[in-house]
Amino acid sequence: MASAQDVKKSLEKWAKKLDNPEIAKEFEGYNKTMQFLFPDINYKLQLVFKDKKAKVVEGLKKDAEMSLEVKSDLFLGISNGTLDPMELFMEGKLKPKGDMASLEKLQIFIEEP
Repeated sequence: MASAQDVKKSLEKWAKKLDNPEIAKEFEGYNKTMQFLFPDINYKLQLVFKDKKAKVVEGLKKDAEMSLEVKSDLFLGISNGTLDPMELFMEGKLKPKGDMASLEKLQIFIEEP
């Protein structure tokens, strides 16, 4: 089980990738909130996209456009590229809700192993 600090740090790395202008241009007009739920550590975070930037916010946003429920250690595996999110989804270990096309856009943040 990962700690709340571990998952937050990982999401902050995702947000920081938008400092790269090449990546940021992919998020032109993408003003959405992605809610992350980590039930194993009872932790909730938001990744808020606005104006080609992203920031991590603690807590729950009930009307987020997208949400993902996942165990903390699996999320870290996805983030560092050691676990395949599609495989986890097929196994029922990832529980996304919302616009799937918007969720697929987040693929850019997943590191290659």
